[in-house]
Formats: sequence, C-alpha cells, structure tokens
Amino acid sequence: MAKCKATRKDGSPCRGDALAGGDYCAFHSPEKAADFQNGRIEGGKAGKLATLPPTAIKPWRGQAGEFDVMQSVTPVELINLLCQTIDDVRTGAVDPKVANSVGYLAGVIVKIQQYEALDERLAAIEEALGVNR
Repeated sequence: MAKCKATRKDGSPCRGDALAGGDYCAFHSPEKAADFQNGRIEGGKAGKLATLPPTAIKPWRGQAGEFDVMQSVTPVELINLLCQTIDDVRTGAVDPKVANSVGYLAGVIVKIQQYEALDERLAAIEEALGVNR
C-alpha cells in the first residue's frame, strides 16, 4: 500500500497509508478536508456543557408551583428533587452530567443546613449559659 505524500507540521513525511486510488491519507486528503472541518464543528457542539433548557424546568414532584432556588429548602424537597432527577436520568430527559451536578449541589445544601443547625444549637446553649458571642 502506498504511503501518504503529505508532510507533517514538524517537516517529517506522513507515515499514514494513502487512500485507495489517491496520494494522501484520510487526514491529509483535500477531498476529505470539508468532512474533517464539519466533524470538528460537530465535536465542538458535543463538548458544550450539559444543561436543561429553561422550558424543561418543572415543579418538583409534590410541589404546587415553581420552586425558587434562593429560598430555604426542606429535606423533603431535596429528596423529591433527587428522586425526580433520578427518574429523569432513567428516562433520558436529563443528561447524567446535569444529574451529577444536581446531586453534588444538593449535598452542599445539606452540609450548609447542618452547619446552620449546629450554629443555632450553639447559640441556644451560649444564651442559656449567659455567654456573649
């Protein structure tokens, strides 16, 4: 099989096999240049962050209306969110990368709530002992 006649960026000859009936490999073939450019464009699109469009956001199961993320979240609401996210991943409605982020952020919320609860308990103990902060 004939070798590609192109030279690489470093000046050395390409070691690829030429396409049948041609002088160049698939990477250097002028006829394939448009296909490779289109592939790079499509590959760039595939690398975009996985997110949900705003129209896909729906109230959590058991919620009456839209949920404002900036408000306080109860443990039950977090459980509902995670269960809905799991269902959405299983049905293909949500990309697993989005679900992974939701799970991670739900864990962060739980940690913050734990710290807030400890701080409230500590404040109550200090108040009972008459200690000023």
